[in-house]
Amino acid sequence: MKKTIILVLLFVMGSMAPLTAQSVNLKVGLFSLQMKSDLWETNMENLALIEGDMKDTIYAIEYEHFLNRQFSLTFEVSHYEKEHYSAYRDYEYDDGSSINQNLALNLTAMEVNAKFYPSTYMRRFNPYLGGGVGLYYWKYEQWGDFINFDDFTVDEGYADTRTYTLGFNARAGFVLRFKRNVGVSFEARYQFLKGQLSSLFEGFEPLDLNGFSINVGLNLFL
Repeated sequence: MKKTIILVLLFVMGSMAPLTAQSVNLKVGLFSLQMKSDLWETNMENLALIEGDMKDTIYAIEYEHFLNRQFSLTFEVSHYEKEHYSAYRDYEYDDGSSINQNLALNLTAMEVNAKFYPSTYMRRFNPYLGGGVGLYYWKYEQWGDFINFDDFTVDEGYADTRTYTLGFNARAGFVLRFKRNVGVSFEARYQFLKGQLSSLFEGFEPLDLNGFSINVGLNLFL
């Protein structure tokens, strides 16, 4: 069963008093990687892997502090993870069995964002634009049977990268407020992120972690 994480959020903005309004927003959506760097391209050339194979669910929780009727600051934590079990496209063992190699990506984002509500956040229908900066913990793994194309021997191996990288995001969406303290949201978000791979991936450029997500949310106004 797919692993999920429990996100616990405590966000205190003591310098902003008095608090005008706040909300806690629970989100779930679909995240799609762009996969434009050379390691992704090499894997898609050699393995049974396409861009769609890395699409998966993204979960997020967001604390939003409204500075006035049109602007807010938010703190958001989100999590995505995906494992893909694969094999070489054009190579197999002498007995006809597949040469298996797998990969996985785990990505947790901690973002500080600003939002702008052109028509204020207090109406029934509230579109917004936003964006911000984030610290992203990501872990990329590749394991299984690796072909040495110099002599076509096969060895079992494992390689990974685990690190933090600074990135950015832009987003747009709307909140439909059907009760005074409850609303639902729809949001489109683009993540700008490239991460340096470890020495186990020597010769490869930074890994493309750019991606697009869409999500729906439950907004609870405090």
